[in-house]
Amino acid sequence: MRTLRFYVWPATLLVWLVVIPACAPLIADYSLEAYKNATTLKAETMALVGKSHEPYSQHVEEVEAHSTKLAAAYEFAAGTPYNQLSARQWQILLDPERALYGGFVQLWQASGTVSPAFRDEFRGQIAEAFDLIICLEANKQRRSACRVPAGG
Repeated sequence: MRTLRFYVWPATLLVWLVVIPACAPLIADYSLEAYKNATTLKAETMALVGKSHEPYSQHVEEVEAHSTKLAAAYEFAAGTPYNQLSARQWQILLDPERALYGGFVQLWQASGTVSPAFRDEFRGQIAEAFDLIICLEANKQRRSACRVPAGG
């Protein structure tokens, strides 16, 4: 005959394996530094996009310095526990295969200059991506309504 202890020990272990991980936060806490990064970098990125009617060769150092700031914001997000969603947003923004900052820089570099139509399209998409990053961070502090993008 088995003792009660034989049955309680596996049940207790199972409860600990299920309950303890469930207590972990789903997303990182609000970070004022991350919020400031996103808002400042949005303004700086919009200013840089505005210069893309000029030859890329005149802005190489500025683009590289700005890209480094954006990469640092990604690293900050990626290095924060439970912050995978924010880190993924920064990754998407920087991806050269997407029509956001990474794709914009690649186009500007390849074309030399960016036409007004492409510049306006990129500006809107990049601004929307930053708004989503900013909104996510703001909602970590307290639930708030975010600006609905014009296209959605």
